[in-house]
Amino acid sequence: MYKILSIALNTFRESVREKIIVVALLFGGILMASAVFLSPLALGAREKIVTDVGLAAISIIGVLASILLGGALVHKEVEKKAIYLVLTRPVSRPFFLVGKLFGIMGAIALVFCAMAAVLVGTIAAGKGALHPVVFASMYLSLLETGVMCSIVLLFSTFTTPILTSFFALCFFAAGSMSNDLRAFAEKFGGAASKLVTGLFYYLLPNLNVFNLRHEAVHDLPFRAGDVALATGYAAVYSAVALLFACFIFSRREFR
Repeated sequence: MYKILSIALNTFRESVREKIIVVALLFGGILMASAVFLSPLALGAREKIVTDVGLAAISIIGVLASILLGGALVHKEVEKKAIYLVLTRPVSRPFFLVGKLFGIMGAIALVFCAMAAVLVGTIAAGKGALHPVVFASMYLSLLETGVMCSIVLLFSTFTTPILTSFFALCFFAAGSMSNDLRAFAEKFGGAASKLVTGLFYYLLPNLNVFNLRHEAVHDLPFRAGDVALATGYAAVYSAVALLFACFIFSRREFR
């Protein structure tokens, strides 16, 4: 456990020093500020616009930060030959990957906390109501980012940073539209298309389970059980992706 925490802490420090963190925070602040300035255009909907744009910014920036930070997570260690120094110590390759994943997720969580504080402060300054569903939505967005971090880590074990980012973006897009694609195939497709879309539906991450923005914007009721199921789904999918990453990384030869 100490070895994992040590690797995680070093990765966290390296990630926090990256300019991507600063850019993400600035971009998130700009998006939320734009919501405040644009909200007078929609009379009586200021709080809804600020909440909608703020939650969308938190989700999108979290995913993009995970892809940009994690894309070169393993490749950078190999490129600088630092991987040889790490692996000569009594640190197994799976422990190395787990530490890297925890470190990058810690850095992303820091970005999340900062953006969440800005959003909560913006809503409170506008005398808006902070409903529990808003916090539930932010929590699910953090889980979504954790799933994406595990996917990015998986691809980073066997391909280049550019391809890792590309594949991760494809997974994000497909996972966000998985329900729509399956419904379209069920309605208009044949047996083959239903089989293929059904297969992809279960293999790709179903990111719709982490989306509570509509309920948060309109203060609609949500079930705590759905949040618990989403938590379990994120834990299982991330664990499976991490297992595949460890399997691939353990059999990789470094020259």
